Formats: sequence, structure tokens, C-alpha cells
Amino acid sequence: MNKDMTKKKKGFLRGENSTVLLIFIAFMAAVVVLQLITGGGAYPSMISPANIMNIFIQISAVGIMAMGMTLVMISGGIDLSVGMLTSFVVLFLAKSFRDWDFPLAAAIIVAILLAIAFETGMGFIISRLGVEPFIITLGGQIAFRGVALLIVNSQEISMSGALDGLKDTVIPELKDPTSGLNLNIPPYLFIFIAVTIVIWWLLKYTKYGRRIYAVGANPQAAYLAGIDVKNTLMSTYSLNGLLVGIGAVCLLARVNTAIITTGQNLEIDVIAAVVVGGVAMSGGKGNAWGVFLGALLMGAIANGMNILRLQAEWQYVAKGLIIIAAVSAGAITNTIQARRQLKQQNLAGTQSGAGESTNKQ
Repeated sequence: MNKDMTKKKKGFLRGENSTVLLIFIAFMAAVVVLQLITGGGAYPSMISPANIMNIFIQISAVGIMAMGMTLVMISGGIDLSVGMLTSFVVLFLAKSFRDWDFPLAAAIIVAILLAIAFETGMGFIISRLGVEPFIITLGGQIAFRGVALLIVNSQEISMSGALDGLKDTVIPELKDPTSGLNLNIPPYLFIFIAVTIVIWWLLKYTKYGRRIYAVGANPQAAYLAGIDVKNTLMSTYSLNGLLVGIGAVCLLARVNTAIITTGQNLEIDVIAAVVVGGVAMSGGKGNAWGVFLGALLMGAIANGMNILRLQAEWQYVAKGLIIIAAVSAGAITNTIQARRQLKQQNLAGTQSGAGESTNKQ
């Protein structure tokens, strides 16, 4: 029985990821068709290697943060502060490097450690006091914004290319065969992929990962099973702080200028990528590769809308509708899977009852 349930769970996860992948492919195909109809050329730019690489570049920082949010949301929490925490990290890093004479490496390390400390503090309050994470992280969002503004007096700080090592292509000679443009493959893209692999391995193959799922699915049952629910929950926020710090550094490397709006509304993109990727808001369900695809889908939406030169208002409409469609498709998949499992259980019970009746006769 346990083996059958394990197989179904693995199959469900594959189906969940397939749903997001199919939506991504359908969206890309729709943009390509529109490009061809409107005279986009013999080879639509949407599927050119240069543009696909550009999508990955655009989603790398958000994707890294989404992996941290994945841990938090699978454990049953949520974090609304990641956007303003990102602004704090980039502003503190830039200020400490440019004005406080910190070595670059020290500025990066201290900024990331502060992100971990802040997230751990919120995780401590949430796990020990049982307060709704929505309220605590909303308070954190406001506080981080205020601290960031106090640090720089509402000014922007240029890094003057100090972080170019993270954004310069690793293969300068590589070109797009369709357009002849240089293909930019920055190091932070590999950081994003490495983080995804680590989080996938952590959730799938470690006791800690199984504890996160257990805490998110049913904290009372997890406690009775001997799991340290409070520390497990708090640790997800600590890891989230680490990944927000890393993602913020990658984002600063890309934009080169620290300003309060760097992380503004970033939490919306992060949470959207996680939810579209199949992580349940109630906790206990989801996987890293689904979130990877979710981040890719969100990046493709923004990129495709820009290519089609749609107004920002229409971009928001399309983005919102696709998020609703992806989440609805995931809910429908869950319902179908639950019904199939219930039917199989009922059928197994009926067959077992019939067998017992036959034996008695």
C-alpha cells in the first residue's frame, strides 16, 4: 500500500510540473504565431537563442528567491518582506562598499548575513508565538523599507561595475546563429541552476526535506511524530534569508545601481512563480523543479508581452490571467488525482470484501 501511494505521489509531481510546462510551451507558441502573423520575420525572435537566454537572465534573481520562498511555503508559511529585504540588501551592500570602505567581499557577506538574521528573527517570532506569518512579514516589509531609506537618505548608489564579474558572459565568443548577436551567459545564471538543484535534492532526498513537508501538511501530526516543528519552521525562514541575500546580490550585479525601488513589488513575482510552480498555499505540497518552471513561465510572459509591444496595462492583464489559469489547472489536476485515488481505494475495499465473503462460504 505504501509503495503504491509513493508511486502516485511521484506521478502527481510529474503531472504537476507537466501542467506548468504545457502552459509555458502554449504561451511561447502563441507569441510565435502572433509574430508570424504580424510580420515578425522568417525566424520569430521569441524563440531565438538570444531571447531565450535573455529570459533566463531576467528570471535568475527572482528564481533564486523563489527557491527560498518554496521552503517557506511548503512548511506552511509565507513571506511578504522579500521585496523590501532585497532593497535593503542592495542598498546596504552598495553603501558599505562605496561610502564605508568595506572590501567588496566583506560587504557582500555582511549584507547576506543581515538578511539571514532578519529572516531568522521573523521565523523565531512566527514559530514560537504562533502568529500569522502574513502579519509578521508584512511588518518586516515596512520595517525593511524604512531602514533602507534611512541608510541612503532616499538616494541611489552606483556600483560602477564592481559586480561585473557576476554578469559578464563566461563565453565571450558565443553568438546566436539566427541573428549574429552575442549570447550573454552570466555566472549568476549558473548560481540559479545550482540553487535549484540543491533545493530539489534537499526536499527530495534528505530527512530535513521530509520534515518540511510534514510540518506544512500537518504540524500537530509532525510534532507527535517527533519532529521539532518550531525549529524546522524557523530554519526555512533562515534559508530563505540566505537565498534572498544571494538573489539580491545577483540582481544588483545585473542592474548595477542600488535604489529603493530595486525590490519594490518583487515579492509578487516571487510568490507568483512559487504558486504557479505548484506549491500549495496551505503547505505540504510542491517541488523545486515546478517552481523553476513557474519562474520561467513568469519571465516568458513579461518577455513575450514586451516583444509584442503591448501596453503595460495589457501585460498585467495577461500575466494575471495566466497565473489564474496555471493555478486553476493545478487545482483541477489535484481534484482528478484525488478522485482517482478514492475510486481505487473503494475498488480495493470492495474486492477485499468480496474475497472475504467467498472465503467464508
